[in-house]
Amino acid sequence: MIDDEDDAHRPLPVVLKPIDDELLSSWLARHAAYYGVSGPFFANWLMPGTRNLSLLDYRLGLAQIARLSEKLRCDPLALIAMTFIDTPARSAELICRNRAPQICLPCADQHAREGASGAVPQHWRKAWRVTCPACGTPLSDTNERPNSGETLRDTTPFAHVWKEAVAGEAIIERFLHGDSSFDYSPITLMRALLVHTWRPCGTNRREPAAGWALGTIFPDFDNLARPIKRRINHSAVAALPISFRPALLAGVSRAIANPAILKAVRDDTILRGRRAFERLCETARLEAQGVKESH
Repeated sequence: MIDDEDDAHRPLPVVLKPIDDELLSSWLARHAAYYGVSGPFFANWLMPGTRNLSLLDYRLGLAQIARLSEKLRCDPLALIAMTFIDTPARSAELICRNRAPQICLPCADQHAREGASGAVPQHWRKAWRVTCPACGTPLSDTNERPNSGETLRDTTPFAHVWKEAVAGEAIIERFLHGDSSFDYSPITLMRALLVHTWRPCGTNRREPAAGWALGTIFPDFDNLARPIKRRINHSAVAALPISFRPALLAGVSRAIANPAILKAVRDDTILRGRRAFERLCETARLEAQGVKESH
């Protein structure tokens, strides 16, 4: 138990071993549980004035790094590596800020067996992942089906494009690691394909129909997305429900493999949606060109 004022000036007597790729907030939360205190209490004990451990995953000052390094007896660089503060700007928008929307069930079971129950790896917050990079298992949805034991491949309505979704995931990983072979930034294409737009003709062939750019590639996307349209926004890709993520990644995979698809999508949109889609496609082209020129 942490309750002695003198404890605030000493390193923790027991420091838990982090799992591979563990988030800093997850590691600290496990320490709080080990010492029998709440997360906010532990955060304030570590750094007076701080009560939200999750904020440390995104903002960590030099004084905080020094304090944590002293209390947890660890390398400052190792602490930084447990956060998203060095995440490239182009992928920062794809990091989920709230509760991790996905989990790898086999890895979670392994963590529990190894005494690290509740540990959260960084990739459980990455909105371009559909598989676990540690074991290759399809991830599971923690929001819609938290206790079902099923994976996303079982629950998504877009299971028929799963292989393309995994290919899209790999494309984004390659781009983030500096692959300069792409004509378009796959990250910005994710935003472009989520542009809310209008079709030239609706089902009655007379009136425009609302939809998303991605609906040109996968028509079922529009039908399934309309009931939750407020949760689908091209400026908040990380907020897209994980069950729709395979369709988005598969769309990116197809567009990268055959850029002519982007023209077909453009031609199938009108009004502000077309202008937004064109703008984002041009941004994607320029970003990819910038990556090529930097190599």
